[in-house]
Amino acid sequence: MENREWARRIIKRFDPSFKPRWELFDTQLKEHLRKDTTWLDVGCGNNAEVAEFASLAKRAVGVDVIRPENVHLPFVQADIRHLPFKDQTADLITLRFVVEHFESQKDYFKELHRVLKPGGRILFVTTNIWSPFIFLPRLLLPYPLKHWLITRLFKVHDDDIFPTYHKVNSKRAIQRIGGFRLVWLQYISDLNDTRKWLFFIFLFWHLLTRLLPLKFLRTNLFVLLEKQ
Repeated sequence: MENREWARRIIKRFDPSFKPRWELFDTQLKEHLRKDTTWLDVGCGNNAEVAEFASLAKRAVGVDVIRPENVHLPFVQADIRHLPFKDQTADLITLRFVVEHFESQKDYFKELHRVLKPGGRILFVTTNIWSPFIFLPRLLLPYPLKHWLITRLFKVHDDDIFPTYHKVNSKRAIQRIGGFRLVWLQYISDLNDTRKWLFFIFLFWHLLTRLLPLKFLRTNLFVLLEKQ
């Protein structure tokens, strides 16, 4: 039995209401896509999200600074700080595990603000800097060692790991982003099933944050912003 199927059975036993972050994200995405929506998926990787949900929008385009092999179209290769779109182009911008790589809050969100229409929204999921799984490695481990651990523990390829800066990875930092209103923020758990022993550590932490007022220490932030 694959780890994912095994993990789902365990999760269902301990927390039947739990939904993985990708399912939460896709649910919210579909609620925000309409036939008159122009949607930009920024930091899209191979653009699989646009390939799956583009039919729900008027226009959907994936954007990434690197052009992967076998990328789904439509795709635009561009730096997030210099998007090749006119002012007030998009109704919705999505980012999945991208904003933790922003070197500065101002440069990136200023550009996202520019291409959004008035009242346009940004939906993103990212790491939570106050989670011990994020905070402690960042504080204690030099980047080369942290990089090595991530590739080994989570079976991630070297090319898929980028430096993280965590400039907007707390509720307070998100509330300070200029030109946007925080519509909602959720603290969500990542129950990684790559390795069984790691899964049990994450599961224990998830269950602990259900019993105690510790949701703000969960591993991920799920956020909706609206352009003011």
